Amino acid sequence: MGRKFAAGALAAATLATAACARHTTATAPMAGNLAPPAAEPTQATTAPAAPVSDLPPCGDIATAATPPDCYLQSRDRVGLTFEVRHTGTGQRATVTISVLDATGAQVQTITEQSVGTTAPRLRDLDNDGRDELVIPIMLASSNTRYLVYHATGDSVHLQRAGELAGIGLDTTAAGYTVVTARDSYELWKIEFFYFDADILHPLVTAEVKFLDDGTGHIGGSECTVTDTGGLARTTLTPDQATTQFCAEPTVLRVRR
Repeated sequence: MGRKFAAGALAAATLATAACARHTTATAPMAGNLAPPAAEPTQATTAPAAPVSDLPPCGDIATAATPPDCYLQSRDRVGLTFEVRHTGTGQRATVTISVLDATGAQVQTITEQSVGTTAPRLRDLDNDGRDELVIPIMLASSNTRYLVYHATGDSVHLQRAGELAGIGLDTTAAGYTVVTARDSYELWKIEFFYFDADILHPLVTAEVKFLDDGTGHIGGSECTVTDTGGLARTTLTPDQATTQFCAEPTVLRVRR
C-alpha cells in the first residue's frame, strides 16, 4: 500500500508540474521559445516631389533691402513654379519672375518695374482651381496696389489681368474677386470683380459708411451697392444686389 501511495503522489506531482509549466508558458513565454510578434503594418508614404528650382522658397516678410532670390510653388493641377528675382532697392526695385512648368522648363518670363521689395504671392482669386500670381506694390496710403496675372484652364502662360488697389484681397463663394479699400475714416469701398478672357472686369461696389451717433462716435453703418459695369451680368435688380453684396462676409467685416 505504501508503494501505491508513493506512486500516486508522484503522479499527482507530475501533473501539477505539467500544469504549472503550461500556465507559465501561456502567460510569460521565454525568449527564444516563440517567434517575436509581427510588426504593426505601416502606412505607405509618398515623398513629396523635389522642387524644380534650386532657389530657396519665398518668405512672407519684406525688407527694405533687396530680398534674396526665391521661388513660389503653385499647388494647383498645373503645378507651375515661379522663380522670383529682385534687382534694385526700395520702391524702385524691379522683379523678374521666371515661370517653370512641372518638368523645370522655362515657359514664360514676367518683369515688373518699380514694384518695391514685397514678395509676390500665389492665390486662387476666382475659385476656378488655378492660382493667380499677385505682385503687391506698397503705396503711400494705407492701401496696396496689386498686379494680377491669370491663366485660364490648364494653360501654362499667364496674362496680365489688371490692377487692384486696397488693403486686402478676398474671394466670394460665387467666384468673384474682392478688394477692400479704405476711402476715408468713415467710408470703406469693397469692390467686386470677375475674370473674363484673363482680364479683370469691375462688377459692383459696396460702400460702407459709418454713422455718427451724435456724440462723435460710430453709431452703426449703412451699406449701398452701385453698379460699376457688371450688374447686368448678375441678373439682379439694384435692390437685390444691395441685399446680396452687403451680406458678403468681406463687407460684414467692416460694418458696424
